[in-house]
Amino acid sequence: MSNSDYNYTSEATVARGKAIYQQLKDEVELNHNGKFLVIDIETEYYEIDIRGTAAITRLLAKHPNAVIYMVRIGHRTAYKLGFRSTYGTLTNKVEKKTSNN
Repeated sequence: MSNSDYNYTSEATVARGKAIYQQLKDEVELNHNGKFLVIDIETEYYEIDIRGTAAITRLLAKHPNAVIYMVRIGHRTAYKLGFRSTYGTLTNKVEKKTSNN
């Protein structure tokens, strides 16, 4: 079955990806901790790279119709999202510039 035959929900993709990662975990965490693991959940083919985009590109070159799950090896999430607490500082700078004009 290919992804053209079946549309995966996000939940199904994540569940399948996590299950495959658990099978590979001991092997990949030993030598590739911190790198990105990109898995085609249909074929279980995977690529590993320090850059997630490079791993995705290689995987898609070999499996153009891949249904992709990506994880950062040894981490809970692939990326951290957030901001630094500089907002007040930046706001003050803008206000100072505005008041000087």
